[in-house]
Amino acid sequence: MCALVDSWLQGLKTAPILYSQRLLLRPICVGDVAHIQKCINDRRVSDNLSYTPHPYTMEMAEIWTRNVDKGMGQGTCCYWTICDGKTNNFIGSMGVSLYREQENCELHYWVSADEWNKGYCTEASKRTIVHVFEDLNMHRAQVTHREHNVASRNVIEKCGFVLEGKSRESLKRFEKFENVIMYGLLQDEYLALKAKGIY
Repeated sequence: MCALVDSWLQGLKTAPILYSQRLLLRPICVGDVAHIQKCINDRRVSDNLSYTPHPYTMEMAEIWTRNVDKGMGQGTCCYWTICDGKTNNFIGSMGVSLYREQENCELHYWVSADEWNKGYCTEASKRTIVHVFEDLNMHRAQVTHREHNVASRNVIEKCGFVLEGKSRESLKRFEKFENVIMYGLLQDEYLALKAKGIY
C-alpha cells in the first residue's frame, strides 16, 4: 500500500496540464504510484531505461516520487502522468530535467509495454517540446537513448531531433557497458519544424 499522501506532494502539483490529440499530461498523484511500480517492474520496460533498477519495488517508486516532488519544488524538473485523454487511463510518464541558467532541458519518457506501438511516446514528447520552447522559452532540448533501443530512436527522429553523437560505453546497465546516442533540438530548429507542420 502506498505510504505517500497527495497533500504532502506540493511540487508535483506545479506541473501544468497539457493536452494533445489523444492524450492528457497531468500532474502525478499518489494514485499513480502503483501504476508506475507495476509498469517499470515489467522487464520489457526496464530493459529500455537507463538507470532504473530491476526488480522495481513499491518503495523505489515512492522514493522516485518524493525525489521528483522535491525537484519540481526547486524548479529543476517537471514530470507528468501520460493518460488517455478520454478515459484518463494510465499510459506512462513524461518528464524534463530543467537547466534554467543554460536555457536547456532534457526529455525523459516511458509508456507501459501494453501501450507500445500506438504512437503515445511521440505524441507526448511533441506536446512537451511545444511546452518547453513556447511556454518555458528554452533555447535547447536534448535527449538520449541506449544504442539498442530502436523504438526510442524512432520517437526522437519523428520529433525532429538532430543526431549529435555517440557516447561510447558511457552507461553500465545490467553489468554491461553500453553506448548512448545523443540528440539535440534548438529553438529555431523547432520553429522551422513547426512551420512545416511537424508540430
